[in-house]
Order: sequence, then C-alpha cells, then structure tokens
Amino acid sequence: MDAVIFAAGSGGDTGPEMTDQVDRDGAKRLIDLSRDARVTRFVMLSSVGADQSDPTGDLAHYLKAKHEADEHLRASGLTYAILRPVALTDDGRGAEVILGEDVDKSAKASRADVAHVLAEAAITGRFDGMAQDMQSA
Repeated sequence: MDAVIFAAGSGGDTGPEMTDQVDRDGAKRLIDLSRDARVTRFVMLSSVGADQSDPTGDLAHYLKAKHEADEHLRASGLTYAILRPVALTDDGRGAEVILGEDVDKSAKASRADVAHVLAEAAITGRFDGMAQDMQSA
C-alpha cells in the first residue's frame, strides 16, 4: 500500500467505551499495522480541538481519544498528515476550503470537502508532516 486513510469513527451516539475502541485504539492499531507493512503515508481524520492534551466540555472524551491517536501517529515514524475539520455537514463540495490558522472553529466543513482533502493528502503528500484545521469556505 502506498497510503492509508483512517476516517473511521464511533459516531456521536455511542458511549466512551466505543469511542476508545474505535477513535483511539482502532486508529493506533491501524497505525502500527501500517508501520509494520511499510506504508508510505498515513492520513488521519481527526477533529478540531484534538490538538489539546486535556480538553474540556461535552466532547472532552472524544477529543482526548483523537489526541492520543494523533500523538501515536506522530511518534510512529510514518510519513503522516492529520486533518482536523470543524463540525461536519452533509453539504456537497464547496468552491474552496480554508486550512490552518485562519480556520473559524465555529464554522462548518462538508464531508465532501473533507473527503477531497483527505484524498489529496494521500495522493500528493502536500500536507506531509502537518496537522491542519479545516473548514469549508
């Protein structure tokens, strides 16, 4: 394999145990398997706010699980890209996306835009070694 994209998630209606199993442990296991298989690039779908090691609020457990998975990826030795979108919508692709420090954390990102950026990261390497917040514009 040239690239692996981890875009699985436990879903918003599951409890902490399933969040840990999928969003943290599942991601870490896939990272380890990818490293062992000498995958060229690993692209992680994370979440805005997962850059915090001790998040607070309603999503704290979820964000902590995502943070731990992101940190495991960074330490793995794999070439990686981490995409951290804001709240997701089912809208189609937009005209553009905003990445990095200019992202409005209260904005929205379409799943279609997220999928496009994940694929671009996997194919081009444009975001190698980066963790980027993202929103649709």
